[in-house]
Amino acid sequence: MLDLLSLLVERAVGTLGDFGYPGVFILSFLDRLTVFLIPAEIVLPAFGVLISKGAFLFWPVFVWVTIGNFLGNLALYFIFLKGGRSFLEKYGRYVLISKHELNHLDRWFLKHGDKIVFVGYLIPAAVRSLIPIPAGLSKMNLSKFSFYTFAGSLPLNFLYLVVGIKAGNNLNKILGYFEKINYFIVGVLVVFVIIYVYNHIKGRHLTHE
Repeated sequence: MLDLLSLLVERAVGTLGDFGYPGVFILSFLDRLTVFLIPAEIVLPAFGVLISKGAFLFWPVFVWVTIGNFLGNLALYFIFLKGGRSFLEKYGRYVLISKHELNHLDRWFLKHGDKIVFVGYLIPAAVRSLIPIPAGLSKMNLSKFSFYTFAGSLPLNFLYLVVGIKAGNNLNKILGYFEKINYFIVGVLVVFVIIYVYNHIKGRHLTHE
């Protein structure tokens, strides 16, 4: 897996060097919009490598990364705001999501939405990528979602860029640590999914008050 990550980093660095700052924006946008297809744990440190090599300046990259991330998250939010709810109300039962769960999600985000969004963006890997989906499904207030999305994305964007700058040619070692963190977080999510499915099979919905 690490060999694949290394290959992706090399290609990302080469692509970014060719496209310049517009490439920074586009890849940052797609990183958020496509959820898992272009992992931020690869792309953002690759930006840092290019900064360390003098191909880019730090603050312009940070600004374009932040704008791209924000607009990508906003696009994903609107996709699920406009069409996700009706789709899940019609077909959600096939993936064990009922109208009851959706209604509970509404109440949860109404009460804790700002904290969920802000903290969610501070968690790497899957959680960070998925945050706009429940926010859109629950019709979270756009102004609140925008503010906490922008504020919550800043720390990890900054961190990943600095990691790439500091790592330089040793980036593969850092990616190895990221890979272990991702496995842990995905493992935790899998456990929650198993518990969720088990409770549905037993008729005990996790979301019952």
